[in-house]
Amino acid sequence: MKRLGAPDPDAPPSGRLGDWAAKIVSTRPRHLVLCTNERTLLCVVISLAPHHQLRERFLAAVRHRINQIPAPPGLRLAEIGALTEVRWGRARNRSVLSSMTQFGHAVTSWLDERPHGDLEVLGLWLCDTPCSPLKTTWPWLEAELLLTGAVAPGRRPFQSSEHVI
Repeated sequence: MKRLGAPDPDAPPSGRLGDWAAKIVSTRPRHLVLCTNERTLLCVVISLAPHHQLRERFLAAVRHRINQIPAPPGLRLAEIGALTEVRWGRARNRSVLSSMTQFGHAVTSWLDERPHGDLEVLGLWLCDTPCSPLKTTWPWLEAELLLTGAVAPGRRPFQSSEHVI
């Protein structure tokens, strides 16, 4: 955080999905950053290097992920608009930290099988992971619930093609 220049981390989130937390996952041959949404447990995985472009890569990945949520375009655009200010700080939500620890192990296992695998596919696979802290169990459904107030009847999780390790 020192290298990234951390401003005030205590400001409240401006979007419905809330804050995103990040965790460095050291793998070979690359170091990755696992970014997880606090309220939905949606994930994106980006490369750590070069660290001076981390903010831009994070924003691009999160915008892409938000655009994949089955919600009206206006709601997705409003959530993306709330990402204009990125503040670095320590994650404090212990439930999210615990989920991220499990996701970190899953990232390592996934990359053991696919050392040069696509990080977007990995992120989708993580978003397809059932998570007991969520009301809906699935990050995709939780994101739809938070943005729209309801989950469409019969809606199923995303079902990544890489859903099995």
